[in-house]
Amino acid sequence: MKSFMTEDIVQKCKKVVRNERLALGLTQEEFSTFSGIKYATYRQFEQKGKISFCNLVSIFFSINKNIEFENFLDSFEYNTIKERSRKDKESEKSFFYEPIISPSQKQITLDKEIFGNDLFYSVENGHLYEVSSLISIILSHHNDQRIMLLLKYFGPDRLKSYVLKEKNIDLLTKFNRHVEFLQKKGL
Repeated sequence: MKSFMTEDIVQKCKKVVRNERLALGLTQEEFSTFSGIKYATYRQFEQKGKISFCNLVSIFFSINKNIEFENFLDSFEYNTIKERSRKDKESEKSFFYEPIISPSQKQITLDKEIFGNDLFYSVENGHLYEVSSLISIILSHHNDQRIMLLLKYFGPDRLKSYVLKEKNIDLLTKFNRHVEFLQKKGL
């Protein structure tokens, strides 16, 4: 009886975490990076339900569910899981516009009129930045306007890895919301 209950809980936990990953629009590899665990470990958890308690807690911390552990597992009904795991076909399409900064461009010259003085108050106009540094700086002080600006200049594909590196669920949620908004608008 005990092993049957344990297996049910493991299966339920596996499904709930998988559906959270899908709701965030992340691949298994991206989610493992976001959670701070090895990809092989996460993949084994999603496939076989095997994971250390420490890694499971890391997953729950990354999706802000550590305090609600028990409620989190019990809060999903079958229909909700089914709905959250479905992918909208439109969300799989890429943006129709090209980012202003090409993926091959490694440096950018700062224009305060575009990026604003509030973030770069101590830097002279025309300062040359490595693209990766500029993106990291802006994401570390993110707001909706800055996320949209980054999407416009660098595109969602290039930004996604930087967003995941921040390991910030609020940032990831805002990023996904803006990407979805732009896709619905056909931009």
